[in-house]
Amino acid sequence: MRSEHRLHPASFLFGIGAQLRSMALPLIVVVFSAGSAGLGWQVWLLFALVPYTIVAIGRTLTFRYRYDEHELVIRTGFLFRNERHVPYARIQNVDCVQTVFHRLLKVVDVKVQTAGSNEPEATMSVLRVAEFEQMRRRVFEGRREAALESAAEAQAGEAPSAPQARTLLALSPKDLLTYGFVEGRGMVVIAAIFGLVWEFGMADSFVPTFDSGTPPLPNRGAFRSLARSIYSRTGDLFTSLAAAAATIVALLVVVRLVSMVWAMLRLHGFTLTRQGDDLRTEYGLLTRVAATIPLRRIQTLTLREGPLHRLVGRISARVDTAGGEAGQNAPPDRQWLAPIVERRDLPGLLTQVLPVLSIDRLEWQPVHPGALRRILRKSLLVSLLICLPLARRYDWWGLSALLVLIPWSVVNARWSAAALGWVVTDELVAFRSGWFWRQTTVAPFARVQAVTFHESPFDRRSHMAGVRVDTAGAGDLSHRVAIPYLGRDDAQRLWRHVAHEAARRSFRWS
Repeated sequence: MRSEHRLHPASFLFGIGAQLRSMALPLIVVVFSAGSAGLGWQVWLLFALVPYTIVAIGRTLTFRYRYDEHELVIRTGFLFRNERHVPYARIQNVDCVQTVFHRLLKVVDVKVQTAGSNEPEATMSVLRVAEFEQMRRRVFEGRREAALESAAEAQAGEAPSAPQARTLLALSPKDLLTYGFVEGRGMVVIAAIFGLVWEFGMADSFVPTFDSGTPPLPNRGAFRSLARSIYSRTGDLFTSLAAAAATIVALLVVVRLVSMVWAMLRLHGFTLTRQGDDLRTEYGLLTRVAATIPLRRIQTLTLREGPLHRLVGRISARVDTAGGEAGQNAPPDRQWLAPIVERRDLPGLLTQVLPVLSIDRLEWQPVHPGALRRILRKSLLVSLLICLPLARRYDWWGLSALLVLIPWSVVNARWSAAALGWVVTDELVAFRSGWFWRQTTVAPFARVQAVTFHESPFDRRSHMAGVRVDTAGAGDLSHRVAIPYLGRDDAQRLWRHVAHEAARRSFRWS
């Protein structure tokens, strides 16, 4: 039998740590409640970690893997033994994550993924860095050899040579700060801090109450004063509005600053390289991530830009892939092609990923002219629903909000309808939407799995229909090629054309 390899001896510690992270919030509540009420039965809940510890130690002792000529073999279990054979040719990704604690011990978490499952074929927590590099080398050499054999190129006896890696994108600190500024991810961190302050009543001692004589409650500062001025009709409403506006501006500034710090920590040293038919991303300061995306697994490409992106001439690009942790199960940052890239550099980058795509040469087609009317109706209905509670409280003064909401609905409907567009080329179908946050999704015909023609009752009344293109790996929240508000005849022609083009191409899952 070939030599087998084990996990790192400290693997069980990381297994316990993973369970602690999943139980972090309950443990915090237990500790705080036990501290305030005296040590009691709550503390005994901590002994629930004992079974996890036993399981983690058992997993570390029983996990084995070895490299056979054409496959990776993984053995697990003591009482119930499992042996999994994963051919090198089926392995799509060998990804790793390395936190600060991993780096102290020079180890990594490894995930081996294939195209046939939404979960990793194997999660190895943890391996030494040298063992991870050996695994990547053995797996990708095995993939190349299998590809040469299937193409009958290995008969000449030539040893396969590893292709040279080319750097397609490297983000500088300036790029990362720009990304953090335009994305505004800091709200997540601020919301978490705010939630802790609320939950544990940390602000009760220094914030004013809603009304005098009532018990102290966590406050919202300017927003609470504004609510009191509106609903109790006391105090200076305009002063409260000014204070609320100043608070919003200050919050937006803080969010941008926190987001910029987050981007520097999360995406430090982001590089995108291509080696043969594989893309590889590496990034992270505290938690280092290395992920591989085989080009043949890419199902759709999505470009995203907001108003700040357009202001600084940048755009973001991501991909959805088949199998592995695809779609909604995938961490969003694992599918990044380019978190941010200059617009002038985008065509050259996309040429390396989808050679059939010439983004600057796409001739976009508009949707049905009646789309404006239908979008406007929806916007007006939302405006009316917003004004009804105000009208009930303030009578005719509440309806005065319609003087602002109706013009806004008209502008929003006009711009939203103008932003919708679709295009079909010899090799792909694409769809774009959104005027504030613009998103464009491209799906090659060779990746299309299903094409749907759909009509709602409102569509039939307006003689319209829609066409939806489904691919492998797209999550429920992904921006899809789902084209609405087409004329019924146009929708049928598009539906038949895309279905025909997809059917006559050979679909390859991996």
